[in-house]
Amino acid sequence: MQPDAATAPTPSDVAIVSDSSSCLPETLLRQYDIRVVPLALLIDGELFHDGQLTPAEFRTKLETAARPPSTTAPAPGEFLESFRDLHSRGKREILCMTLSSSYSGTHSAAVNAADMALREMADLRVVVLDTGGLAMAHGLAVLAAARIVAAGGNLDEAAAEARTVAGRAHLVGALDTMLYLAKSGRVPWIVHWAASMLQIKPVLVAYDGRVRSFGRPRTMTNALTRMIRYLQPRAGAPEKLHVVVAHYDSPDRAAQLVQRVREELNPAELVVTEFTPVMSVHAGPGFVGLAFYSDSPPEPEAARAASPQTEKDAILLEKSLGDLPAPVERPEFIVLSGLPGAGKSRLADEIAARYPIAILESDQLRRALLERPAYSPMESARVFEAAHALIERLLSCGVPCLLDATNLREEHRRPLYLIAERVSARLLVVAVEAPEDVALGRLSARAAGHPSDASAAVFEKMRVEAEPIEHDHLVVDGNGDAPVEAERVVKELGARS
Repeated sequence: MQPDAATAPTPSDVAIVSDSSSCLPETLLRQYDIRVVPLALLIDGELFHDGQLTPAEFRTKLETAARPPSTTAPAPGEFLESFRDLHSRGKREILCMTLSSSYSGTHSAAVNAADMALREMADLRVVVLDTGGLAMAHGLAVLAAARIVAAGGNLDEAAAEARTVAGRAHLVGALDTMLYLAKSGRVPWIVHWAASMLQIKPVLVAYDGRVRSFGRPRTMTNALTRMIRYLQPRAGAPEKLHVVVAHYDSPDRAAQLVQRVREELNPAELVVTEFTPVMSVHAGPGFVGLAFYSDSPPEPEAARAASPQTEKDAILLEKSLGDLPAPVERPEFIVLSGLPGAGKSRLADEIAARYPIAILESDQLRRALLERPAYSPMESARVFEAAHALIERLLSCGVPCLLDATNLREEHRRPLYLIAERVSARLLVVAVEAPEDVALGRLSARAAGHPSDASAAVFEKMRVEAEPIEHDHLVVDGNGDAPVEAERVVKELGARS
């Protein structure tokens, strides 16, 4: 796909329709003749369509509203009116793209409108596509489809391109405040209060129908760095990279991000836009974000062909697991994180008693590979390279997995996030916590021959090195009732299905 200047729109029987959450700038909407059906805001009982308020008017209403504003999807009739108008202008095929149905009822409204259009206009074909994206990630799929039509492509070709781009598009953004999320009820007020006290600028990622945390830096400069760090391993070749920088009432920060993207990534395309009011109502002033995709996504380091030794080690580890659970359509991947003695292994056993899952326990895996473990960095690297290769292979085959390891540093957890992302596994990170005296007591009471050789000295060293978990995660009490805590984990898995 080429940047905007390379292709001039040509007349076509195909029309492109999107909801306003795409946040595409007006210049691109006009250039590619993209019809927009606006979402709406309800502020103190008054309805405002996206784009109806100026930025200044919207900010005033946002700050002075007596009740938290809410958003609403377009009614089916609003989509139908657009379809009618396009039909009257000679369009006989319409590709209507909506943001993810995980976030809004917009897709359902468009589908209902398409059904009504079919009964009313027999010669009109309407295809409704859920891009699975949010904001500019959704917008990139819309833009990609519009470019195919502008270049003379048909509806099916445009829809195929939109699906491809939607599957590759990511959205990452930083909030200046959690006040508006708290007002909406999407996070508890205590979380907003704590974040404000600590001056945290949360970095959030929207991908695969979910929103998750990617860091909690305390300055916006560090938040921008974290966003670039998220993009870099997924960027691929600069000439294949498309990036959109967006903001709400924060042009200076957007300019900083644009400069860094140009200097550090040099993408083929870089678009700057603003969040619409409907997309800004929960993000609040000061938000800055970027969406991106690559025409040729890079193959992550961990996904490349493993060395012969790693393949051999992974086969040996798989044999040590014994019988595996039956594969499922979208497997679960539970990552436990916690200090030695926190209660991870007991929790893992209780989970496995309730849920069919393959347990990969790091110390047992180490002993399966090495007769006399030395716990050296080189040895650990070998064990975890094999474990990661095995986990990816099992998940790719649909086998649910649980990794029982300390996983105390983000550099050790991040490859696990990427594995889950590559194979579309349902990832659940679980932090297992217990009082220090309890954990140390467990370590000292371990009998000879226990799979783990962790001591009080190892505990102290790891305690100092432990880092906060950047991914969204569940915290369980390793000193509590293990069956009860395991039920919490299983219940969370059910909520993510």
